[in-house]
Amino acid sequence: MSDQQWRLMNPVGDPPRAVFDGAGRPGDLSGKTLGLFWNGKPGGDVLLDEVALCLSGRFPGLDIVKFWEARPGTITAYGNSADNLRFMAQSADLVIGTNAD
Repeated sequence: MSDQQWRLMNPVGDPPRAVFDGAGRPGDLSGKTLGLFWNGKPGGDVLLDEVALCLSGRFPGLDIVKFWEARPGTITAYGNSADNLRFMAQSADLVIGTNAD
């Protein structure tokens, strides 16, 4: 009779999880540059226009950069290039984006 050994394995893996802090939050947007990212989905630009209107009324000197106007190549729902991401990060103190219909 042969000796058999069995080992029970769990088929569900535990993926490694990266721990990181969220992005810093500026206390005041006055005099800052706000970048607006639109991925091209319907209505996203309308929402971002309203966000720009509301925030520019609340914070004096807030500069608004609509990335879809400043750099039309950023309009995509399929991921931006490293160059576009770098452009957005370097052009604004804070970025707000829309990502759904």
